[in-house]
Amino acid sequence: MHTTIKKVSKGLMAAAFGLLLVVGGSAFKADSNKRVQYTFRYNNADHSLGAVQTLSNWVYDPSAPSCDEEPQEACTIKVDQAYVNTGGTPTLKSTLNLQASAYTTTSAFVIGSDDESMAIENRTAQ
Repeated sequence: MHTTIKKVSKGLMAAAFGLLLVVGGSAFKADSNKRVQYTFRYNNADHSLGAVQTLSNWVYDPSAPSCDEEPQEACTIKVDQAYVNTGGTPTLKSTLNLQASAYTTTSAFVIGSDDESMAIENRTAQ
């Protein structure tokens, strides 16, 4: 009888642990979906590598139009709130460490940053 109780007890514990993992995983996913991102549009006539990496050339624009996704020239980025100064008009924090790559000597596009969740939209060079 003790063996049967131990087997049932182990089975119930395993089921409870499995349920805990499912519920815990769902809770984690729900929290990650609540991430707040800010949209910034590149706003400078100079599209050189250094200019694209200069954070002050990016302006907060929640209604920025979509870009054509060609890796030639910077267009828009969506950045996690942790990399944004949110007081007044939002600006990018220096901790973003925006990285770009040159398409030509006068045109560069965004390739990444310290924000692993950043969404990048580049465009065809104008």
